[in-house]
Amino acid sequence: MENIVFWMWAQQAFGVGSGRPWHIYKSFPGGLEGFYREGARCWNRLDYVSESQAAALAACTLEEAMVRLDCAMRLGWQVVTPECEQYPGELRNISDPPAVLYSKGAKLGELSGPRIAVVGARKAVPESLDAARGICYRISMSGGTVVTGEASGVDGCAMEGVISARGRAACVLAVDLTSSYMATTSHLRKKILDLGGTLITEYFSQNKPDRGGFQLRNRLITGLCRKVVLVQAAEKSGTMIYARHAAKQGRELFVFPGPEGAEEFAGSRRLLKEGASPVITGGEVLGSGAPAEGPGPVIAEPAFQEAPLGREEPSVKGLPSEQQAVLDMLYGGERTVDELAEGCGMEAGKLLRLLTRMELAGQIESAPGRRYRRLAAQKFENKGNG
Repeated sequence: MENIVFWMWAQQAFGVGSGRPWHIYKSFPGGLEGFYREGARCWNRLDYVSESQAAALAACTLEEAMVRLDCAMRLGWQVVTPECEQYPGELRNISDPPAVLYSKGAKLGELSGPRIAVVGARKAVPESLDAARGICYRISMSGGTVVTGEASGVDGCAMEGVISARGRAACVLAVDLTSSYMATTSHLRKKILDLGGTLITEYFSQNKPDRGGFQLRNRLITGLCRKVVLVQAAEKSGTMIYARHAAKQGRELFVFPGPEGAEEFAGSRRLLKEGASPVITGGEVLGSGAPAEGPGPVIAEPAFQEAPLGREEPSVKGLPSEQQAVLDMLYGGERTVDELAEGCGMEAGKLLRLLTRMELAGQIESAPGRRYRRLAAQKFENKGNG
């Protein structure tokens, strides 16, 4: 557990998606702990640490990382770093391995069979949606684990195919594990967990995807797998980013060709001309020994909206006085931890635990420099209390 804290500290300082913690662990004497112990005098002399990064390293504290780790454990999350046995080995071989992964559900090391990424367009045509269901049904029936995102469209139908086969899936998120983002597919993610699958993210606290968040997530989806299946890629589309990640990471690429001449598949056709393998049923990905069963039943969208996963809509009414005091201080803009501690009259450790709970509740978010702010679009804002 002690080593995990150093990884969490480094991730918070360098930012989600940075491969710098991994490279420090591999090259710095004593790894990340040795790097931490050397302190700011050392960090400011290193060519690969910028001035702003050195400031962030000094601003972030191990105490904050310990509070986050304790909170994650209490929520039942699994927290793994490259030093952990459960950390997926494939991710150690990409250029920017995640410093910390948070997951909910099955342990990452318990996902049986080959992991195969199945991803594609959010606004997909019916042929693509049917293909995603059928391919994932076939992969699941053969004992493979499907890795996909949290979106509707191809991601959602990939999950439906897995559920039809009562298989396992790993769903990689661009937000934290308690976020209500993509509520339209929350019922599918819940079923994935019920069937022994898992939800994975790099984010401890991220209510909505930030700029570049989906690209960071996409590199994890392809990085977790040896084979990647693309379903519907237009010439200029987010789906093509998966193809670039797959090429960079040395993953085998399969592409559903789609209807002949359809503009929505222009990128797919180019990838096939460049050497990607065509896939129609999923058996092409698995090779010999794949079962001959068809794509299974289509799962209808539920007529009701299920509750979001884990996050309650915050409300000013009835907030504990300590939370209200923090929100009142943040009404005028960002504040540092020290400013909040002084203004609220709270001991630092207690305040950090409170700030962590408020982050996970979607009331506030952390900012660079050990600062916090109210979320930009708070439905529960009450200026009369400011």
